[in-house]
Amino acid sequence: MNRLLRACDVLNPTLPEGASPLTDSEIFVTCEVCGDIALSTLFLTLKREIVYTCPRTLEPLVILAVPNGDEAIWKRALRVGDFALWHSGDLKFRGTMIPRSELALREREIRTRYTKERRNRKRQ
Repeated sequence: MNRLLRACDVLNPTLPEGASPLTDSEIFVTCEVCGDIALSTLFLTLKREIVYTCPRTLEPLVILAVPNGDEAIWKRALRVGDFALWHSGDLKFRGTMIPRSELALREREIRTRYTKERRNRKRQ
């Protein structure tokens, strides 16, 4: 049986040679509501992508994907090896901080616009 791929597995190759492997409990993502949260405390869902979801807000905070070449949406995500890494808040581990994904800013704007349109339709 294959082991589930996690964010730590994707980020481990970025560490200096000889460094001990990362675990999800050492990687933190910033949630707008909860603050910094360890990935090990988030809900983990395996679909086409691997999604880390905040247990309080139920918003996706980190998404790992193996993008197809024709998927334009992943072109603005952080690329680590063969993987695309999307994160809605800053990622922090071992003194390193990776700023929020550019894609996250656009995605939030699209999601907010869609939610407003849906609410307006319900009111009519």
